[in-house]
Amino acid sequence: MYMGAMSRLKPSALEEEEEALGVVWHHRESGRCAAQELREVLAQGVAPGVYERLLEKGLLRASGAEVEFTAEGGRIAEDVTRRHRLAERMLVDILDVRSESIDEDACRWEHTLSPEATRAICTLLGHPRHCPHGTPIPPGDCCREVQSRADPIVMPLHKLRPGETGKIVYLALEDKSVLQKLLALGLTPGSRVALRQREPSVVVQAGETVIALEAELAAHIAVKKA
Repeated sequence: MYMGAMSRLKPSALEEEEEALGVVWHHRESGRCAAQELREVLAQGVAPGVYERLLEKGLLRASGAEVEFTAEGGRIAEDVTRRHRLAERMLVDILDVRSESIDEDACRWEHTLSPEATRAICTLLGHPRHCPHGTPIPPGDCCREVQSRADPIVMPLHKLRPGETGKIVYLALEDKSVLQKLLALGLTPGSRVALRQREPSVVVQAGETVIALEAELAAHIAVKKA
């Protein structure tokens, strides 16, 4: 994620800094905060000297051998990460783009999406919690609001009404054994399902197979309503 795309996009200095902060956010998620490693990664994957610029601007600070965000740097990094991962979800879920260009296209969008457009995309997608790669999407204010401004196109499976059908777009599950079990039952991305009932358990039909699921599990299956 993030690596390689920016060199082809000829970014501005501001875009380089946003991209670099996004890379640091991504590395910190995986527990990789070493200053020397990040300096090398940013120099090779974003632009030479961008690490030093972030320090000079007070967006990063070195704490011993590790790197930390300042309050402003963390805010920007979280925001650009949110825009990038929502753009990826938009490309996959709505535009059905499934190619190596997803990351590059998302890199373009992450620098141009306004707060209003970001909010609208998030609402349209049903406030997704994970990007197509399975990494968390930082929530926005819209995700924390009880009511949204529009009916989402992509939603958790159990939010369908009985009788409605949808196409599975992704399974947001970290437990690989449960994921494999669902895939074996035919609940795979791209497959169509019909909701039969919501209570006491969620019952769906996938092809000729009728499957009963716990509501908590169904909440991790995202579908695009037909």
